[in-house]
Formats: sequence, structure tokens, C-alpha cells
Amino acid sequence: MRKILLASLVVLATSFSLFAQKSSDKLDVFGGYSYIRFNPGQGANGVNQNGWETTATYRLTPMFGISGDVDGSYRSQAGANNHIYTYMFGPQIKLGRDNGALFVHGLLGFAHDNVSANILGTNFSVSDNAFATALGGGYDWRASEMLSVRLFQADYLMTRFGSANQNNIRLSFGVTFHPKFGRGF
Repeated sequence: MRKILLASLVVLATSFSLFAQKSSDKLDVFGGYSYIRFNPGQGANGVNQNGWETTATYRLTPMFGISGDVDGSYRSQAGANNHIYTYMFGPQIKLGRDNGALFVHGLLGFAHDNVSANILGTNFSVSDNAFATALGGGYDWRASEMLSVRLFQADYLMTRFGSANQNNIRLSFGVTFHPKFGRGF
């Protein structure tokens, strides 16, 4: 057991030294609050959902990167619970200055919706997967070399549950980290 622990520590220490050999300004990691106005369509009223969003963007150039975006939003009302998750990726264009950066992105992927309810002591649950896309952008205000505050992000979020399009709005804000591997904090 001690040999395994020692070997794990050596591998971990070696991996940090590999990062230190090459500095990277190529990664942005966002995490924050997300609000979605979900419009189910087909005569149903829209609902407000609250949740979280996280995005990792790998910069191929200072202006162009590839983003992976995961979002979760939730709503509970009258004993029914709705959870929607989106998993998308796509290009991002960033127009930056010293004090901040405007960005736009086009993301494609899928969404998972789960609705559950307890009716007269019996639990019911229905889930579905669908195509999803998000088109939008936002602004990151640069607080320090390693940290930005995402003042806003606004996306048109289209999902396609039940063979019908749902035209939704997603608004987000939070914090963007810019890790500088090999430079320390």
C-alpha cells in the first residue's frame, strides 16, 4: 500500500513539473448562475428555471477557441420537478482588450429533460433527450490576470423535444478563470 501511495505521489509531482515546463494561456474556465426561460410550445406557458452553467474554452488562437458547455436548470412547482441539462460544444470568437473581452459562440449538442411528480403517493417520472443549440455571447470584465467576472451572457437556446422546437432564452453570469500553468498564483 505504501509503494502504491509513493508511486502515486511521484506521478502527481511529475505531472505538475510537466505543466511548469510550458506556460499556457489557452484555457478559460467559466462557472456561474444560469437563468432559462423555457418555452415548451404547443400551447403550454413558458416557465422560469434557475440553475448553473460551466464552460471550458481551449484557445487555438487568441481570438478563436473551441468551447464545451454544460448547463443544468431546475423548476419545482405543485409537487412536480423539472430538470433540464444541456451538453454542447462549438466555436467561440473572443475580441479582447486589457480590461475585458466580448465573445460570441455557436454551440451544438443535446439536452436531457426529466419531469417527475408524486401523485397520490405514486412516483411518476418521464425523461427525453433532444437536439440543442445555443447562439449568443457575452462580456468578461478582467479583474486580474487569472480571473474575470462574466458580467453577462445571453443565448438563444433552441431545444427540440417531442418533434417540436422550443425557443428559449438563457442568461448567465459568474466567474471565468484563466489558469496559467507553470507561472504559479
